[in-house]
Amino acid sequence: MEIGIIGLPNVGKSTIFSLLTKISVPIEKFPFTTIQPNVGIVEVPDENLDLLCSMFNPEKKTYSTIKFVDIAGLIKGASKGEGLGNRFLSSIREVDAVVQILRFFQDETVSTTINKVNPLDEIKIIFLELALADLEVLQNYRNKILPKARLKDKISSERLSIIEDVINIINSSNSMYEIKNFLNNIKTQDKEIIYLFKQILTNKDIIYLLNYDENTPRKEIEEIKIQIENETKQKVLSLCGKFELNLYSFTYEEQKVLREEYKIPEDELKNFIIESKKILRLITFYTTVGEEFRSWLIKENSNILEAAEKIHTDIKEGFINAEVYNIRDFKNYKDIKILHQYGLIKIQGKDYIVQDGDVIKINFKNKT
Repeated sequence: MEIGIIGLPNVGKSTIFSLLTKISVPIEKFPFTTIQPNVGIVEVPDENLDLLCSMFNPEKKTYSTIKFVDIAGLIKGASKGEGLGNRFLSSIREVDAVVQILRFFQDETVSTTINKVNPLDEIKIIFLELALADLEVLQNYRNKILPKARLKDKISSERLSIIEDVINIINSSNSMYEIKNFLNNIKTQDKEIIYLFKQILTNKDIIYLLNYDENTPRKEIEEIKIQIENETKQKVLSLCGKFELNLYSFTYEEQKVLREEYKIPEDELKNFIIESKKILRLITFYTTVGEEFRSWLIKENSNILEAAEKIHTDIKEGFINAEVYNIRDFKNYKDIKILHQYGLIKIQGKDYIVQDGDVIKINFKNKT
């Protein structure tokens, strides 16, 4: 699962990506590993895993991870191939969700492509380019099926009706939320249409991340966040990107002093990573095997066999059953024996749907 980082030029996209993939100094809470120049693997902060490890003191603790992809910047005309438009658009199709970095800082040494600081205008520009690219794809598909539809071919006629509805909503809409909501309400089992919907850029889940500087009044930040959320119906987060990146050259005590001086919250980066997990529609489950306690990410509504496969294919193939309790119950009692006494540790079969926060021990046959 991948989340793409997008934005107009000079909005701080590279700063945010550098912050996420910072490896030049040890980062206790957020260790990262960069595997390519434009791809970073980021550990997801997890208080539940921290709690389990504090209670059982395993030798090894392993956090789950999310892959971030730094996508080429966009300018007006990207849908027509301007700038790096083609690369930008194709890269978005390959990721599962996106975060758009929005500029909310004044810096005369860093030019803006729209000649002003206006996050809402940035949203409109990128939305328009995505919508134009979608319309081109849909029109091409419409032209492909139109001859058969005119000959009264039933399947082609049904597809044409759906595609024309989607073209109309994209033409009349001004938000990704509205388009995604419309597509989600289309009931179809047609695999070709379902695949086409996955190619629609305006159908991507998105987070808007407001990149501000330390001199920006907190009141202004909160006001613009509310305004954006009201207009887009999408999640809006904030992050003081350059400030956070520069903090790594200071000690933890010095960081605390600087945060207090500039009134920069400590949890903005953490919240951004956690929201990235949510937008990918992932839940967390935990395993405690030997001396390793580990968190795993898996798609919502996955069954226990899919969780077993996530750990190892041999575990899935040899699956017998699973002993499961939820971290919520462990927080209440903090004692495995009590969970057993109250029947809160249950034996589950292969059809069990994994719940967020499940702690799972899988019993399986070893290959012989």
